[in-house]
Amino acid sequence: MRTIHYSIRLILVLIIVSLIYLGAISLFHQAVQVSVLLTLLFITLCTERLWKLLAWLSPVLGSVDTKEQERVVEYELTRSQRYKSPLVVAAIHEKKRISLNLVAQNLRTTDIVLRSSAGYLLILLPGTTLEQATQPLKRLAMTLPIKDVVVADEKMLQTMVKTQRGNSKEDVEKIPPAEFRKACIQALEARCASIKSSVSESDEPAIYPLVDLSEAQIVPDRKILS
Repeated sequence: MRTIHYSIRLILVLIIVSLIYLGAISLFHQAVQVSVLLTLLFITLCTERLWKLLAWLSPVLGSVDTKEQERVVEYELTRSQRYKSPLVVAAIHEKKRISLNLVAQNLRTTDIVLRSSAGYLLILLPGTTLEQATQPLKRLAMTLPIKDVVVADEKMLQTMVKTQRGNSKEDVEKIPPAEFRKACIQALEARCASIKSSVSESDEPAIYPLVDLSEAQIVPDRKILS
């Protein structure tokens, strides 16, 4: 299906470019030049290959398809609400930019690694409770150059949104997925920003729950463990 999609898009681009070229030569009463048509075809093919290359490199560079990210987060949040299944979402403040592939290598294949528009790493751990997520997140913090981690489970997120909106539980469940996702991500990013501005620089990464900064768990220095 994806191959068909790319083929259709390529054909449409070729048709549009050809029509623009034919319109231009008709307007200026110029003859059709085969070399120009071949050049346009070459440019179109190169552009198409470039987009595919960028899509392939995006996990390495740490960029993200915003629409795809929103769809994934909304799906996991909605599924957790609908089926009452556990879900942990972690926002990570890095000491230096880390490849998404490198983070994913240190997690389960079912875990999802994304990057928010604010630049924080987002990790979704479906089917995982807050207690179960502690060890893999600590291991991640000791392995990679991470400053701080903010974690929240589905109950924390629902409570936070309910508090923000002043709604009952039933009303929270009726919030559109896009609004619920936006509120959750904004809360995690705001907590990361508040930690970044209030905690002095340290070699020891810490894991904070979303709702209570006083319960931070300091992860031992990776240099001591190595």
